[in-house]
Amino acid sequence: MFEQSEDQKLTVKVRIMQREFTISCREDERADLLEAAEYLDGQMRVISDSGKVLGMDRCAIMAGLNITHCLLKLQQQMERQAHVHDRLQLLNDQLDRYVSGG
Repeated sequence: MFEQSEDQKLTVKVRIMQREFTISCREDERADLLEAAEYLDGQMRVISDSGKVLGMDRCAIMAGLNITHCLLKLQQQMERQAHVHDRLQLLNDQLDRYVSGG
């Protein structure tokens, strides 16, 4: 499924929607690339099977938009969690100062 090239990059072949794509990546990125391709293939199949989107290009765009939407929501959640963590740390520091008499 992959070949080693001269510059320490792999040539990885992935299948998405019955089409084969050859992609270069570093060896340490191979597993993530295969997982991403499998995920994208699954998302595109769900969209394709719904019968609402015709054509691979449109299906890829819809899958990309759906995946990007999920990513942005997760980033927003992480930012909120970081804010809450910072606020809790501040409150914890204030409590420590109060308890220690400072």
